[in-house]
Amino acid sequence: MLLSPPLDDAAFAAGGFADALDSLLEGFEDPPAIGLSTLLLRDGPLDDSGLLDRIAAIVQGAQAKGLAVLLENRVGLVEPSGCDGVHVTLGEKGGTIKRLRQRLGADLIIGAGCSASRHAAIEAGEQGADYIAFGSIDGALDDGTLAADPELVDWWAHWMTPPVVALGVKDLATARSLAALGADFLALPPEFWLAAPDR
Repeated sequence: MLLSPPLDDAAFAAGGFADALDSLLEGFEDPPAIGLSTLLLRDGPLDDSGLLDRIAAIVQGAQAKGLAVLLENRVGLVEPSGCDGVHVTLGEKGGTIKRLRQRLGADLIIGAGCSASRHAAIEAGEQGADYIAFGSIDGALDDGTLAADPELVDWWAHWMTPPVVALGVKDLATARSLAALGADFLALPPEFWLAAPDR
């Protein structure tokens, strides 16, 4: 899973993100076959029309390469944007996935960002989340880290059914260790892949 910069980042406005994504995917006829399956467009303070204008070409281009595109938290813009679903940050709250599923239907992807909360993860899984994500996209967790807790990833991978996404992957060592524990997806932040796509 690739994470974009926040949608108000200058890289979007200048077209740099779209160019970098094209470069990364160039030559991959079927990204899922080599492990790239999802692009998560991260939220930002843009208004709705500004956001839709900024991501239109990126959504189309990524989908043409076989990537599912998710929008972070902006549930009301998922369908107008043409995105394939939404990633919602739950933290300790939980309780919203059932309502989102009723609103968005069965065909769109709903991912649940559960930080380090087993309770939120279990509840989201029971309510129909398509995946559970541990760790943080950009804000440090209570212990000051971003990375998914290895113990949580290992527990979920071995006992629960929905796929688990490990957020906060900052280096190859972390990526390898979380994958070895059973993470179904690793969420790679833009600083991990934009500057050095050969990593």
